[in-house]
Amino acid sequence: MYKRTKYFFLSNVIATSLVMVIFLLFSNTTYAESIFEYLTPTSDSSPAGLDFDSKGNLWFVEINGNKIGQLTPGEVEPGTSKGIVEYELPRPNSKPQYLMVSRDDTVWFSEIGSNRIGKLNPISKKIREYDIPTPNSEPHNLFESEDGMIWFTEFEANKIGRLNPKTGEIREFPVNEGNPHDLVVDNEYVWYTQGGKFWARVFSNKVGFLELKSGQVGEILIPPKKSVPHGMFLAPDSTIWFTQFFANKISWLDFSEEFPPKVVNYLVPGKRTGVHDLVVDYNKRLVWFVANHKDSIGRLDLTKAEPGTSKGIQLFSLPTKGAHPSNLVLDKEGNVWFTEMGMYFRKRYQNKIGVLVP
Repeated sequence: MYKRTKYFFLSNVIATSLVMVIFLLFSNTTYAESIFEYLTPTSDSSPAGLDFDSKGNLWFVEINGNKIGQLTPGEVEPGTSKGIVEYELPRPNSKPQYLMVSRDDTVWFSEIGSNRIGKLNPISKKIREYDIPTPNSEPHNLFESEDGMIWFTEFEANKIGRLNPKTGEIREFPVNEGNPHDLVVDNEYVWYTQGGKFWARVFSNKVGFLELKSGQVGEILIPPKKSVPHGMFLAPDSTIWFTQFFANKISWLDFSEEFPPKVVNYLVPGKRTGVHDLVVDYNKRLVWFVANHKDSIGRLDLTKAEPGTSKGIQLFSLPTKGAHPSNLVLDKEGNVWFTEMGMYFRKRYQNKIGVLVP
């Protein structure tokens, strides 16, 4: 299954909306119609990966806070921590970084500090953790396949992991070098991005695929050499989208003519935009993405877009300087929720969850 667009939104921000509209009218920076920000109770929490459950609650991790957060959209107030609850992890310095909610509303997350996959029961709020067989694998993004398996990438181990929720067993599949980051699973393949470790000047430019039946791996080169493919999304029509972090591109794989597929690119204007994560609003023909070096949320309007150009792309600046947004997800109404983690790796932390109302 793909990252699902989920439910719910604001009910108590009418007064704040009026203030925001006045602010936007007199701002010299391009903003969306409305952007709201909410504070995590823990300061310097560095919130990251996020997802909605079926009841409309927004879950996220706090990589520096060592906690899992839960935001209830109907209870939050901009500029405050109202409506946000935190759950501390059992072990210190676990560094949870990515999160997804499975179809049964279980909250799954990766712990890059403790080399585990964790799960939080939304009813009991109890947390259970599963050790990854390979030491120091640095688990990253997670994805639930149609059969209920939890798949994840092992960034440092160059492996794809699969956790069976019924047994807790983890199986690992080696892939080629390139540091797999994000992934999606369709009926035949696990698709994943391999961008290297750009902060260490180790670059990669591949989208990899693991065949489910045979376990064989293959790769598609994504030019240029330092493109750094990063975030990935599986749309309802099975189209595979991904970002190119260093190449400033939004891309998708076109399987209409041949295999390997053709790579279709849209150019994000500016230099070092940092196109990090993305999500597709299939019904509205919009692709939303994070431009974290620009402290912005971007939108690609597919009704106006032309491959190889920047047509149909607009960036919306965030109110907070140094927000460094990381991940994003859509609610049922098409509102864009995102995390502001700051530059965690430079110890410049933020503690905000934001929402952009188109």
